[in-house]
Amino acid sequence: MLKTLYSKVTNALLTVLVFIYLVLEELVWERIAEPIYAFIRELKILHKLETVILRLNRYTLLVCFLALFGAVELLGIFAIGLFAQGQVLTATIIYVGKIPIAAFTFWLFQIAKDKLLTFAWFKFCYEWLLAQLHKIKTSTIYVNIKTKITSIKTWFISLWANETVRRVKAVLGFKQP
Repeated sequence: MLKTLYSKVTNALLTVLVFIYLVLEELVWERIAEPIYAFIRELKILHKLETVILRLNRYTLLVCFLALFGAVELLGIFAIGLFAQGQVLTATIIYVGKIPIAAFTFWLFQIAKDKLLTFAWFKFCYEWLLAQLHKIKTSTIYVNIKTKITSIKTWFISLWANETVRRVKAVLGFKQP
């Protein structure tokens, strides 16, 4: 009885956490952070900075990366704290404001990855994180939620393509693409 209750509570908690992860991945990363990352990657000034970064020793790179990473994570924790206090607008502004810093940090990691992975502890942490992400993405809960989200997105897209909806949009003055 207790084991069944524990299993149900654990599955409910995992479902909520996986759902939050998927929402963040779908909305924050794919819609906001990834385009910012692509923009940052294409900046000419950063191509020059890339050569400077590649000349830095591994300790300097580690300090720079950890400082940026720590700042991004602290901003996220701060935003969650504000959100918990009911300051939703401020929390949202801080969270959205951290996205360009996170994208820059990700860019820095991609540039300095080979040097950063020369630290055994850093490599261990990185590989452990990748393994955990793999476990999440291959879990039954993740696959089920991802499938449901995909079907909802497909349904929503087909709804907006519906003839009745197009007519209503035309009457309301929306321009057809």
